[in-house]
Amino acid sequence: HAHYCDKRFENEFEGGASELLSAVFANGVDKIINVGTNTANSVEAIEMASKYEGMYAAAGIHPSDVDEEISLDDAIAKLRALLDKREEYKIVALGEIGLDSHWRQDNKEKQSEFFEAQLLLAEEYDIPVIIHDREAHGDTFDAVLRHPKVRGVFHCYSGSPEMAKDLVRRGWYISFTGVIT
Repeated sequence: HAHYCDKRFENEFEGGASELLSAVFANGVDKIINVGTNTANSVEAIEMASKYEGMYAAAGIHPSDVDEEISLDDAIAKLRALLDKREEYKIVALGEIGLDSHWRQDNKEKQSEFFEAQLLLAEEYDIPVIIHDREAHGDTFDAVLRHPKVRGVFHCYSGSPEMAKDLVRRGWYISFTGVIT
C-alpha cells in the first residue's frame, strides 16, 4: 500500500517517485499497490502501474478528498469507467475509501454518501476495498455491515480489539500502522 502519486515525492526525492521506485524495486520489493485518493490521482496510479511490472493500482475516493470531486454522480461514473477496464488497468482494489472524523468533521454526510456509493460499486464489480477509518469506527463498521458481500482490508486500523475480531470473523483483513502508537 503506497501513494506514489503524492506530489511530496517530487520535493523530497531527486527524480521524484520514479527515482524512488527504481530503488525500491531494485532492493527486494516485488509488489506495490499504488492507491488513489480521488478520481484524478487514481488515473495517475493506473498510469504509473502500467510502467512497472510489480505495481498494481487501486482506484477510489478517500474521505479527505470528497470535496475535490465535482459531484458524487460524476465521481462514480469516472470510477465505473476505470473499473470497467480493471484488468487492463491492473486495478486490484477499490480504495482508499471510508470515513474520517479526525481531519474532517464538517462534511460527514458527504463522506458517508461517497463511502456508501463506493461500497455499492465494490459489490457490483466484486472487487476488494481498502478502508480508511479514522475516528469513525462505529459508522464505518455499520456501513460495511450493510454490505456483507464486500471484503478487503481496514488500512491503518485503530478500532477496538472486539471490532477487529468481528471484522476478521467476517473475512476482513486488518493492517496496523504507526497510527495506533
